[in-house]
Amino acid sequence: MRIASTKDFLAGVLFAGFGTAFAAVAATSYAQGTPARMGAGFFPLVLGVLLAAVGLAVMARSLIVEGDGLPRVRLRPLLSLLAAMVLFGIMLRPLGLMVSAVVLVLAGSLSSPEFRLREALLLAAGLSVGAVLLFVTLLGLPLPVWPSF
Repeated sequence: MRIASTKDFLAGVLFAGFGTAFAAVAATSYAQGTPARMGAGFFPLVLGVLLAAVGLAVMARSLIVEGDGLPRVRLRPLLSLLAAMVLFGIMLRPLGLMVSAVVLVLAGSLSSPEFRLREALLLAAGLSVGAVLLFVTLLGLPLPVWPSF
């Protein structure tokens, strides 16, 4: 048996693994019930089984249909986005949502080779205002908006 598409095969393994783990862990700790009288674990079980079935279908397809190989993993964007999210989490309480969101967008923008400061500043301003409107004003989350010195 030869794998024609490594990318599809690994995606299928990922789907099947998550689906199986979800069905085994999340669904079994709650009562299942029946389709007529569903328990709390019925929907997670069905969702996990369906995800595992999709994974098996993608794995089977990878054995038949020729596909691309795995793309080269670029670590700089991956690590800079991870660092931007960690920095946002650290800065949120002391510096507030506005400043933290601006720093998040600017630090995340540095991961792109097409970085332009003006566009990143405009995006940061728009997203930080949008985040405050959504999370603080509309949803009423108790997040600090500005730095508290």
